[in-house]
Amino acid sequence: MYGVPVDLDLSGFHGATLIQIGVAEHTLHFVFQPPLPNPLHSIMVEGGWEIRDTDGTILDRVQEHASRDVYRIHKLLSRDVISSVVDAPRSFTLRFDSGHQLQVFDDSTQYESFSIQPGDVFV
Repeated sequence: MYGVPVDLDLSGFHGATLIQIGVAEHTLHFVFQPPLPNPLHSIMVEGGWEIRDTDGTILDRVQEHASRDVYRIHKLLSRDVISSVVDAPRSFTLRFDSGHQLQVFDDSTQYESFSIQPGDVFV
């Protein structure tokens, strides 16, 4: 699928705590713990992403590993998602209780930009 669907349902992330971030060669893996007894939710990002602080300043974004000194994605750990916004077909954003925002982009017509579980969402 290409393009973030206008009806992308992110409500399962509302109230969930970001408990793990995995860094791999071509992906970032965000794992969330929703209120129990709900199962873990995850977002695997293979495309573009940005993290903004409370005033909208970009704290971190996708870039080549060789050109990166540090990641700042840890700012989101242990934070709760309070809301989300879908900007179809371009992106979606999760807003955290700290005021930070994680924006994930669909920026490829050839490859998956992200996937969401549960729900088997592949964009």
